[in-house]
Amino acid sequence: MKNYALLFLMVFSFSLDAQMRLLQVDEFEDYEIALKTVQENHSLMLVALHDGGGELRKMYSDGVFNDPGLLNASKPFTPIAIDIREPMGDRFQTLFAVNELPAFYLMNEEEFVLEILSGYQSAAELKAAMLKAAEAPFRYDSLVKGYQAHQLSDGEWIELLELYALNFDFRATTRLAQEYLNTKSASELIQAPTATILSEYGLSLETIYPQLVIDQQAQLKKQVPDFELKDFLQTAIDFNLDLAILSQDSLLCETICESLVISPLVAKDSLDEIRLNVRREFAWQSGRFALYAEAFKQQMDRKAPNIAADLLFDEAYEIVETFNEESALQGAMVLAQRSDEKQVSFRARMLKAYIAYLQKDSEKANLYLQEARSQVKSPEQLRNLEKLQGLVEEVE
Repeated sequence: MKNYALLFLMVFSFSLDAQMRLLQVDEFEDYEIALKTVQENHSLMLVALHDGGGELRKMYSDGVFNDPGLLNASKPFTPIAIDIREPMGDRFQTLFAVNELPAFYLMNEEEFVLEILSGYQSAAELKAAMLKAAEAPFRYDSLVKGYQAHQLSDGEWIELLELYALNFDFRATTRLAQEYLNTKSASELIQAPTATILSEYGLSLETIYPQLVIDQQAQLKKQVPDFELKDFLQTAIDFNLDLAILSQDSLLCETICESLVISPLVAKDSLDEIRLNVRREFAWQSGRFALYAEAFKQQMDRKAPNIAADLLFDEAYEIVETFNEESALQGAMVLAQRSDEKQVSFRARMLKAYIAYLQKDSEKANLYLQEARSQVKSPEQLRNLEKLQGLVEEVE
């Protein structure tokens, strides 16, 4: 068993006595020992995540941790330091969001996060956060009881969401926020304090909220001064695209393109290109290629035939090289066929034959090979054709 007293080491060496001391935790076993002590003493925990220097070092040199008020505020806490370069630091980053170092996590004995402070903190800032956390370390539990009883005020709902967001992922927090938004009328949604929740979590295209945000952007800006429609649209695209990919919902992808990929997020002359990129991302991640292939084909129809033929072939070829699922092969066939229509070529017909071979359709493969044979212009092309012909004959 480790000598627990030896764990109480300062992150950096200073000779001052009146100083908030941090327990350096590098290994998971050390953290378990510290957590057990926290739980036995029913204390709180302050975790300072750092990288061995930078702003945390500056806080030491500035005397932040020598402040008498901060020292007094820290009494209900077990202060812990975790270096991100050590095993426990790596583990901590997988459990909690880390945006900037140092990061200070104020937690109760159940490891429930009460507050996160990022970057350099003054003694006053750190003290204020610690005092607030110490006042109600189990505030979340009481809020949950109010939620279950349908008795939360607007202010309590916001408290609940703030605490929930610190401990659960963004999608889960959004679902909870939508429950709150669903209790409000259209006029209430764009008034304080609900407007703040709407502008941050009214993202799902399965609800009326994204369109409401777009339509009421001017009013929202009055209620939420830092609201930016561009930022909202980008977050909404990411949120809904993840959902579309997960559910393989092509129609949701199309709704994203038409409802969210709009000005001012995207310049009008770039709308088609960005929408196509969204469809491509959906197809590549979900394996559903039908709508993307159709959109790509339509965009190529607006280009010169020779340029379109090359781009259609390249896209079809990349799909075939990357995927072997039926939806992808069907999409690739649509593009290869249109490439051949734009500009008859040996390579496009060979690609069609190869796709048909992968689809185990020997009849079509032989038909496309016959078409390709009429385009042979070199011994190498003939050899490639005969090789593919042999593969097709093996599966007949």
